[in-house]
Amino acid sequence: MTTEHDFFGALETDADGAIYWSETVEVGDQPVDVTVSSPGGQTVTLDGLDTAAGFVSSLDGLDLRAREAMLSDVDNRNSDVTSFIESTIEEVGDDLLEMLVDRSGDNDVDIIRSLQLVRVAIHPHQSGESAPFAAFEFAFDPDNSDLALVVSLSNRGESVGIELLE
Repeated sequence: MTTEHDFFGALETDADGAIYWSETVEVGDQPVDVTVSSPGGQTVTLDGLDTAAGFVSSLDGLDLRAREAMLSDVDNRNSDVTSFIESTIEEVGDDLLEMLVDRSGDNDVDIIRSLQLVRVAIHPHQSGESAPFAAFEFAFDPDNSDLALVVSLSNRGESVGIELLE
């Protein structure tokens, strides 16, 4: 079966009803892998696909929202953001200052500003306001580290969780 959408075109579904779309999109000046997927057995509405299309078209602004969510967790010493920053500083060591995009003097803020958006996974079947509609994966040094922070946003673009991937 095929689902037609103005933005995504023909979306093929497998025998279980799963859908998948993938593209590399420029966000800022860097390529980002973007996927839209839904597992079989889940209902994907036209509104869900329209919202997903809006997310793909608004990645720059949503990237900023995700970074703001990370910044709001910096003061929580038990947060995954703080653990990520501490692990990054330990991994990078003396090379940290050279790797920062901006140097304000606040390493926590500077590390978040220097993160690279690596991947965005959008799940159009997640339609609830507190459901993780999109996952934004960030890394400080993606070529040399497995550490990543994933910020999940609702279909309204609000943070619903931040997770450290090691």
